Amino acid sequence: MSAKCVLLVVFWLCRLDEILALGWIFPKEPIYLEENDSFRMQCMLDMTARDARGFNSSNLMFYRADEVVPREQVKILNATTIELTVEHAVPSQVYAYTCKLNDTKGVGLRSVYIGHKPQPIKDFRCRTSSWKTMNCTFTPEPNGVKPHYELFFKMEPVLSNYSCELQQVPFSPLKQCIITIGYGYRAVSEIYRFTLSATNKLGTQVQEFTVNNFDVVVPDQPTECSIVNSTITSHSAVLKWGVLSKYENFKRTFRFEVKVLSMFHNQQWQIMDTTNIYRSKNDYQLSLNQLSYADTRYDVRIRMRTNSTVEDDDMWSNYTSCLFKTLSRQPDNPPDVADGIFENANDHLFLYWRELHEWQHNARTGFYYNITKLGPSGQIIEHFNRTRGMLQMRNIEDQNFTFIIHSANGEGRSFKSSVIFVPSKRHRPEKPEVDKLLSDSGKFTLSWKRPASRSSYGVTSYTVFWCNTTSNSPNDCHGSINFTTVAANRTSFELSGAGSTLNFAVAANAGILSSGMVWAACTATHKTDIGKLKTLWITEMLSTYINLKWKPECGDVAHNGYLIYYCPISAPRTLGCKEPEMSINVTDKSLHYTRLENLKPYVTYKIEIAMYSETHIGPRSEPLVNTTREAAPSPPRNLTLQSVTNDSITLSWKAPEHINSGKMSYEIRYNNDTLRYSVEDPNSDVETTVSRLNAFTLYNISVRALTIGYSNASEQLTVRTRVGQPEKVAQLSSTVNGDSNLVISWRKPSDTAGCVEFYELKLKTEQTVIYKHRGNECQLRQENCKNAGTKSYQFLVRAVNVIRNDSKFEDLSCEDRWLELQNRWPNLVTQSTECDGGGMDNRASIFTQLEGFELVYGPWSDPLASWCTKEETLSLKSTISIVLLIAICVIIFFYFLKMKHICQVKVIIPDGLNDKSSSGKPDILGSGGRIIFIDQSSNHAPSIGSLKKEIFGKEQNQCLLQSSSSSGCGESVGDLSGHDQRSSLEYFSNGGAFEDDSTSFYDQEAERQDLHGFSDEPSDMIDSQMDNTEGIPDFESNGESRSTDSPILSEVKPKPAVAALPLTVSSGYVPAPVAVNPTRAPVSSSGYLQLSTLVNGGGMMMSSDVFSKSANAKMPATPISGYVTHKQLSAYGQHLN
Repeated sequence: MSAKCVLLVVFWLCRLDEILALGWIFPKEPIYLEENDSFRMQCMLDMTARDARGFNSSNLMFYRADEVVPREQVKILNATTIELTVEHAVPSQVYAYTCKLNDTKGVGLRSVYIGHKPQPIKDFRCRTSSWKTMNCTFTPEPNGVKPHYELFFKMEPVLSNYSCELQQVPFSPLKQCIITIGYGYRAVSEIYRFTLSATNKLGTQVQEFTVNNFDVVVPDQPTECSIVNSTITSHSAVLKWGVLSKYENFKRTFRFEVKVLSMFHNQQWQIMDTTNIYRSKNDYQLSLNQLSYADTRYDVRIRMRTNSTVEDDDMWSNYTSCLFKTLSRQPDNPPDVADGIFENANDHLFLYWRELHEWQHNARTGFYYNITKLGPSGQIIEHFNRTRGMLQMRNIEDQNFTFIIHSANGEGRSFKSSVIFVPSKRHRPEKPEVDKLLSDSGKFTLSWKRPASRSSYGVTSYTVFWCNTTSNSPNDCHGSINFTTVAANRTSFELSGAGSTLNFAVAANAGILSSGMVWAACTATHKTDIGKLKTLWITEMLSTYINLKWKPECGDVAHNGYLIYYCPISAPRTLGCKEPEMSINVTDKSLHYTRLENLKPYVTYKIEIAMYSETHIGPRSEPLVNTTREAAPSPPRNLTLQSVTNDSITLSWKAPEHINSGKMSYEIRYNNDTLRYSVEDPNSDVETTVSRLNAFTLYNISVRALTIGYSNASEQLTVRTRVGQPEKVAQLSSTVNGDSNLVISWRKPSDTAGCVEFYELKLKTEQTVIYKHRGNECQLRQENCKNAGTKSYQFLVRAVNVIRNDSKFEDLSCEDRWLELQNRWPNLVTQSTECDGGGMDNRASIFTQLEGFELVYGPWSDPLASWCTKEETLSLKSTISIVLLIAICVIIFFYFLKMKHICQVKVIIPDGLNDKSSSGKPDILGSGGRIIFIDQSSNHAPSIGSLKKEIFGKEQNQCLLQSSSSSGCGESVGDLSGHDQRSSLEYFSNGGAFEDDSTSFYDQEAERQDLHGFSDEPSDMIDSQMDNTEGIPDFESNGESRSTDSPILSEVKPKPAVAALPLTVSSGYVPAPVAVNPTRAPVSSSGYLQLSTLVNGGGMMMSSDVFSKSANAKMPATPISGYVTHKQLSAYGQHLN
């Protein structure tokens, strides 16, 4: 069922094509013809077709491709048909004919093929690649009627036929047949016979080909290419290679190709002679002899082919390569020289020689020329080594010299040498005079005049020299010098194709003698015969002018003056003028200098000079290029304000018209400050921002450029920065005016950053209220302080600026800005002097935002506090404070009097105890706790000795009064005072009064002594020697010493020293005052406290009148003496009171 459906669809499509067609072309099949045959073709229009209605055969036409065929080849047969007739048809790539209706609609298409019968193939060949496959190829002939090819082959003795499929070689017109092992190829079969048939519509061609399989084998490339290292020399080496073992029994031999290449062969491979190849089975050797270059790396390539009659290049295998390097050796030859190849100018001698080529160095490094200078007698004077072909010697003597030149390298010198003989001036022939050096399109003609006839030496020849040059110096050679010998009867020399810029010289020779070289100073052309200047230089150059000098060396030219051409150039390489060329005419030909003025700083100029005559202008000299000095630039242009904020200004400007330097920077000046701005490209426009500016400040801004100096300043811009945030208001102050109102005042911020339209005052009590105020002070009404719930106030102030995103408003002055704000919001700020009025309502705030205004608030000031108190409370507190103060003063006064009386206590010693009074105990206690000694040496001297014995008889180990810091009885009071620096009041009083009995260690110890008595053991001994009174330190409560010239010690002047009395203190008692020799200092033994210590540092000073009063004080009936307890001493004081 499905097959029937497919057939119906195909049939329907065919019928649809016929229904849609506008007509037919006859014949209905393609046309195949041979060249020069004729054919006819008809086109019939289907008049019943819908698109053909209204048309006839006159509307039909044939087209070949897209071109209309000639009208004479088409004729109308009837109303529906036309006919095309083509005579002597020729082949064509496109031979399709189309019949069209009304030149647009196609009626039908027919192909026509014009060709010929198949022709014999001429390039059939086969190649066998390594006995793996056989590839046979041929090129099909061009034919308009494309033939079909078939290839068959058979092998002898096997006669079976094989068919080989033909394929198109990619990207090639060739067809190929590949026969592989398993599909008909046999390596052992020698003869293959091929049959190639070609068939097309016009005929058939059959050809037979016989191929010898062994003759067409393309072998594999040679293997193991190497150089035997032991055989490498500076000019030879032995090459080794091999072939695969499968070729060992091959019935054909092989041919080899060996070629070498070095860096000096100019990419031309050198084929080596292979007739002397040595073979050992599959190994081969060849000696590479006569290698031209020493110390040179060689690339060796080897390939092989079957030795057969087939000579095509595709029979060769691929190359095998290897590298080696020859050894170095000393140079083979010295440099070439010629007669007269020297120049003697004044005392300078120049020698030249033709430099060797690099390949002649025979070493890649270390090459040089060795020159030996010999004197007139042949003695060696000096040796020179040079790497170039010239030697210059200064201050040469006028005598005969011989120079021997060798070429040398690290291996040694050349065996041969070249000799230059320089005769003394008296032995030289006269120099020739250069007449002209003409140049025309690369052809040079040098002419000279013969030397003067007065010379005794006859000229036998001339030597002409030339070399390339890159400078204006006539004797400077870039590279090697060249020379040739010219016969004596000639006075000119021509040279072609040697270069565009050459220097020439000529020398006259007489045998071995020579005049030396004479250089041609300038070159002229045949068109003008006016020379070309070679020597010009700059003598001075600044930023705006150049001083130029030149030297006219072509004396043979009759010129009238000089033309100097100059212009600024874009680049030294191109030398093209970027501005119109300027010129200066120097009409005085004897003037050889000029100044080029009005030049631009830091611009590269090209300068050329040409000589001119009445009829011609000579060639220009080689360009002299130099750059003028730098200078200060012109001012920056078009300084423009781009934007402004409250702390920055953005500027832009164009680069100066004349930069006059290679590097440039800018200096931006704003008021008294400057800012340096560097740029990478001096020619680029600049846009930058000046930041860290003060708000609402007027700035005068200008810019100037800097190279080696500053330019003039640009036009000045005056810009005011925008309003910013004001600074913090300083500390507030308050006063009370006559109405008892509190006045809060403040100062304007140091940096307002704007106009400060108003201030905001924050009043903080139980609730916070903010007022807006215009002035710098306001009053707080007294009624606010009478509020029962209010105890204190805090005041804070901040400044407020008003800004608007409108340049017109921002440019107004402060007065105009305030008027504008008042007109818009009359209730913006209170006009009252009180702190409790005014302020802007919510509607005004919203309107401010809608109008584009913005309030900029400064920080709040430090708070100012104020307290509200009742008047009666304040009066009561004042009265209580005064009463307390008076009471404290009275208590202090009475305490002072009491302490004063205690310090004036005097102990009267009974006569029976006078012997103890000399024991060093103090007589009376001076002010400040000082012990005052009374001179009693006349009365108590006898008793001192008995007292000493008595004291030493006491028990010395009893320690009744030890300080908290002592550890035994052996420590002295001096030690105690050193360890415990407590004041005497710490021992003498407790809490501002006398010590309580229950806490006094002295009282406890005294009671113990009363119960048990004194110990019989000896007391501690102290030093027997005492210092003079002048050395006694006066210890204050802080342990510091006072000098002997203090006011206290000066009350009683010490007498001359008396024998020292050793002093001990019995335990359990406080020593009572006793008079001793004032020349000795009292010393207390360890464990006892001197009375002076008890009051030391207490601040109680005894004056002389007090002392006199104490001396006359009323004595008790029973005075105390000796050692007493604190209770006894206190009771005694109470009695005195």
